[in-house]
Amino acid sequence: MEAIDLARRIADIASEKQAENIIITDIHDLSSITDYQVVLSTDNQRLARAVFDEVSETLKKEGVRPLRSEGVGADADWLIVDYGPVMVHIFTPAKRNLFDFDRLWPDARTVLALQ
Repeated sequence: MEAIDLARRIADIASEKQAENIIITDIHDLSSITDYQVVLSTDNQRLARAVFDEVSETLKKEGVRPLRSEGVGADADWLIVDYGPVMVHIFTPAKRNLFDFDRLWPDARTVLALQ
């Protein structure tokens, strides 16, 4: 699966699970770590974990496994899933605002934005 297709698939799965403010950015010219970021918010920690689980399980069935994940504990306000060319950031709104995460890559090209 191409990286952009994977990013869009992740956004679709997250959207179906009630994630909000989903943004895919192309950072391949700006970062040596990944090509695309999928950044999204959920209303609370429990929903963040549910989105993480749904994305992980759905992609696993499709033969795609993450390289690593961080913040997957029960009290997580920010979960990170590394699929290599696609990095996923699942936030509660407060944590996303605290880090002002959407402004970290001002030169990144927005590929998709779903409210």
